[in-house]
Amino acid sequence: MSVTLALECSQRTGGLAVQGSDGVIRTEALESASGVDDQLMTAIARLFKEASAVPQDLSLVGVSIGPGGFTGLRVAMATAKTLAFVTGCQLAAVPTAHVVAASLPSPHKAVGVLLSERRGTAWCTCISASGEPMGTPGLVDTHSLAERVDGCEILVGDLHIQETFRDGIHTSGLPVRDLPANPAACLKLAQAFAERGQTVGIHQLEPLYPRPPEAVRLFDAR
Repeated sequence: MSVTLALECSQRTGGLAVQGSDGVIRTEALESASGVDDQLMTAIARLFKEASAVPQDLSLVGVSIGPGGFTGLRVAMATAKTLAFVTGCQLAAVPTAHVVAASLPSPHKAVGVLLSERRGTAWCTCISASGEPMGTPGLVDTHSLAERVDGCEILVGDLHIQETFRDGIHTSGLPVRDLPANPAACLKLAQAFAERGQTVGIHQLEPLYPRPPEAVRLFDAR
């Protein structure tokens, strides 16, 4: 049996997905991604049992790598690395913006994804209707947003980002949708990455941080 596991713990709420040999994708939501250390392994064990699988069946773990919340990302990375070390499975690092784009209910549109807003900037990734990157992801502010998302058909961000970037979004003239992050979309992307040979080693799997994490900044400022 070959089992794929996906971990989407980058946002305020999290989730995981498991696909076993029967082809069924089983998902479970986590109420708070910041508390995944108390929920994640129990949820994984539960989904494995539903799929009639054991840890030795695990062949691939896909991880949504951010940008996103510090705690959720770190717990997901540590869990994935531990599973890879114990079982020898492959690892796929999936940028969260791609998970978000693939989670949209209306696919096949060019989308600009805004993540990790802080101090007037957000990480912006533009993804084509075919799922390919458009340009280079990077930090934007309200003044540079419209130019960066030129060619996109919609913007995706959480409510906090929408409020912060109201002027920039208005200038862009694009409709805005709430931020989805479906673990099943992460799973499918991880499988596509693995099929293309885009896997990473245990020591290569790291969160994507657009700026130094707040916890690190505060520690360094002591």
